[in-house]
Order: sequence, then C-alpha cells, then structure tokens
Amino acid sequence: MLKNISINNFKVLINFVSILFLICIANYSCTQSSQNKPEKNLELKLVQDTSIKFAKRFAISIGSDFKIVHLFGKASDNKDTTANFVVYQANKPNVNISKAYFIKAPCTQIISLSSIYSNMIAELNCINNIIAIENSDYYNNPAILENVKKGKIKEVQRNQEIDKELVLTLKPDIIFAFGMRKATDDFDPKIVESGIPIVISLDHLESSPLARAEWIKFFAVFVNKEKEADQIFRSVVQNYYSLKRIATSFKNRPTVFSELKYGDTWYVPGGKSFMAQLIHDANANYLWSDDTVSGSLPLSFEAVYKKANKADYWLNVSMCSDKKQILAQDKRYGDFLAFQKDNIYNNNLHCNKLNYTNYWETGMIYPNQILSDLIKIFHKEAIDSIKNDFYYYKAIK
Repeated sequence: MLKNISINNFKVLINFVSILFLICIANYSCTQSSQNKPEKNLELKLVQDTSIKFAKRFAISIGSDFKIVHLFGKASDNKDTTANFVVYQANKPNVNISKAYFIKAPCTQIISLSSIYSNMIAELNCINNIIAIENSDYYNNPAILENVKKGKIKEVQRNQEIDKELVLTLKPDIIFAFGMRKATDDFDPKIVESGIPIVISLDHLESSPLARAEWIKFFAVFVNKEKEADQIFRSVVQNYYSLKRIATSFKNRPTVFSELKYGDTWYVPGGKSFMAQLIHDANANYLWSDDTVSGSLPLSFEAVYKKANKADYWLNVSMCSDKKQILAQDKRYGDFLAFQKDNIYNNNLHCNKLNYTNYWETGMIYPNQILSDLIKIFHKEAIDSIKNDFYYYKAIK
C-alpha cells in the first residue's frame, strides 16, 4: 500500500497557506472600506483532511465555511502545487491565494471531459449536474446516454478539437478536464481567458488502484457529496483488502504480461503502475514488476517476446474479441504460450455498440471489482471463495 503525502510536508504547506491568509486579510483591512471588510467570524485556521489515505496528487484543507483542494504536479513533492480550488458554501472568502480558483458549491452546471469523471459524479447521485461531456461514443452509462439523447447533456468534443463556442455558450460552473499539469498548459486559451474554473485532474498519474479510486472524494467536494464519497470509498477499500487476503491464500503465482503492440511499439505497464499493482494484489507475478515506472514502458516486439513468450497469462489485448483478431494484427502473437493455451483475457466483457468497454468508466471507481476478476482468472480455486460473476473480463478464444 502506498503511503500518503508526508504529514510534515503537508503541515508546511498548510502553515504557508495560513500565513498567506493572514497577510492578505491584514492588507485588505487597511485598504478597503468597512462595508467590504471580511466577516469578523471568518475562521482562518486550516485543518488537514486526514481521510485522504492513498491519493498523492491532491489534498484537502478545511476552513470555516470553505475547503481548499490542492493539486500536486509531483506526488513526491507537495510544494509543486499546480492549482488551488477554494470551494465555499455561502460567502466568498476574502483571501488571496496564488494559482487559485474560487468556486461556489455545489456546482450544478458541470462539463466533464472524461467518462471516468462523469461516472464518479454519477455515483454521487449528481448526474443531473452534468450539462456536457466530451463524446458519448466512449460511454456505457445508460443514464448519461439517455440524457445525451434527450439533449440534457451536450457533447463538446466530438472531434479532436473542443467546441469552444459551445462551451462558452453553456456557461458552466466548472470544467473537469484531462491533462498533465495545469489549465494554461493543457487547455484552449480562449476558454482559459473566459475565467471558467478548469480542473485538470491528475488521477491518472496515481500509481495504485485505491489511490485512483479515492479521487471520488476530490469530485465530491465540488458537489457537496463528501459523506457519500466516504461511504463508497470505505466500502471499496474493505472489499479490496478482503479479496487481497483471499488471493494470498493461494500458493501458485502465475506469470503475467499484457497489451498488444501499437505500430512498432509495445507499451507495457510499468512496474509501479495501476495494472502492475492489481496483478500483484491478485497474487500473480507481473513480468515487469521490478521496473520503477508508473506509466507505460515502450518496448519492441522482440523485447516483450524474450521475456513473456512462456508466460502463463496474457491480459488486455486492446479491442480484440477472439484469437483471429489478434493474429490478424501480427501472426507472431501465435508463438506465445499463453496464446496456445487459451490463457488470454480481455477487459471487454461489457461494451457499447462501438465496442468501447465500461472498464475505465467504473473500474477506476471500483478497483475491487477488477481485482475480483483477476483473482478468478489466475486462481481457478477461487471459485469457492468468490461467488460473483466476472465484472469486466472474459476469455479470448
């Protein structure tokens, strides 16, 4: 289990922000008229939200009638704060924080540019707060698709470029977007200049399944659903560890590799990746577990074959539904032992009409369900302990 951001470093961050609060309040009081002075009962002391146990890319500090959500560009350095979101309930706090958006909660006009974010919001019973998504082609959630059909949810990125004019016309309270660092680097300048709060989510940079799942708490702050998020996540954690204990009871640890090559490059999950952690927790031996990369490793076909040609299991073979489709991409795939023994499993058990799986939509919220599938794949005797059907995976024949 990954450790959370160090408490000492977090305290430094909180103390620094608190000092900024005090300085800004003092300056403001000296220069503004009495009718615009901050409320006397404004609580300046910030308290760390200690319920964040796994996620390293965000933290929450709590004020009197507001919370500050901090995004960290580097998991190992919480001084690298890419953005702060001051989320308040009634009156906007009279404070000045660098890299900050002030957002009144709950946000009821949300543009969500990822099916993962949209489904987290939907799990919090706030599906009607979503007014736009990127592209419904990637969705399986029936309620979201129905709202798209009825025109309640617009699509703002059917092509590679986002529909800037539609976004500005919709006047959202907030935009949740995918990126690597910050809005000014990863988002359209015209929308950035409009002043619409843009949240560049960094959940995909987390390296553990539970860390990614904990991001439901992040989205919950913006819709006032923190209690609901805590309940969902607590249930996920309990079930995840229960399944992990079941997995460790099995003596056999099969070898595993995953993915197909794309063009001339085979991108396999790094040893510190989301997938590598899941395979490890399912009590299997991921062949690149010694690697220290949390993203993907670009390798040649020959490099993968050398290491994985005798592996027991092969996972996540893109959008392939049978072995013929795999061979159609490269006949050499047939030389792998896992191919010959019919030990290939793909995460596309449930797909929409365009063959996009629900794995990413809900699996990031419920990694315990992915773990359940993997344990049943790697350990056939688990059928006596895990009674539920497969959630995402199916055998490729």
